[in-house]
Amino acid sequence: FPANFGETFAIYRNKAFLGGEWELGVQAGVFSIFDISSASIDLVNADYRVGGLISYRNGRFSAFTRIQQQSSHLGDEFLLSNPGVTRVNLSYEEMDLKLSYDVYSWLRIYGGAGFIFHRQPADLGRGTTQWGVELVSTHTFLNGRLRPVAYGDFQCNEMTRWAVGQSIMAGVQFENARIGDRKVQVLAEYYNGPSPDGQFYPMRASWYGVGVHLYF
Repeated sequence: FPANFGETFAIYRNKAFLGGEWELGVQAGVFSIFDISSASIDLVNADYRVGGLISYRNGRFSAFTRIQQQSSHLGDEFLLSNPGVTRVNLSYEEMDLKLSYDVYSWLRIYGGAGFIFHRQPADLGRGTTQWGVELVSTHTFLNGRLRPVAYGDFQCNEMTRWAVGQSIMAGVQFENARIGDRKVQVLAEYYNGPSPDGQFYPMRASWYGVGVHLYF
């Protein structure tokens, strides 16, 4: 069972060149998986990320550059239950750049690349890439309550020998439901590729399921 939480905190925003706006912010998140088949619902792996970013927006175009740090940790109960597992001291700092363009009101594309400049273990590959597409229907159903949405995200990184991780999600967004200022989405999910959970990055993973997401 995956449980993830993160947020981008805006610190300062102002006008920028060509009529756009720029923003300084901080990102932080925790990405974890639990073994719900165990009696104590053991934490298997947790990835912690924190970073600072500068973003720019002008009409349909947006971009950000970021420096972030990630560390990965296995759960204590998981290690006790699996004494043969060898812990990897995975930690790195990365600088990346992402570009995004709203092709239509219902279609957004994005992509970018990054470079890991400090790393453990020392042989961890440095190059990272990510690209994807976001589709949000212009039509709603059930008297405006539901809006179909779909996402495709792809990552190809040197640390996993450039194998492509494919994440596909599709479902509905509840237009009249809010948690804070976040919209609620229920999405069917499919993933295939290198494990996105830090300690298991040399392994491949594949799954499908249903998730609840908060979207802004």
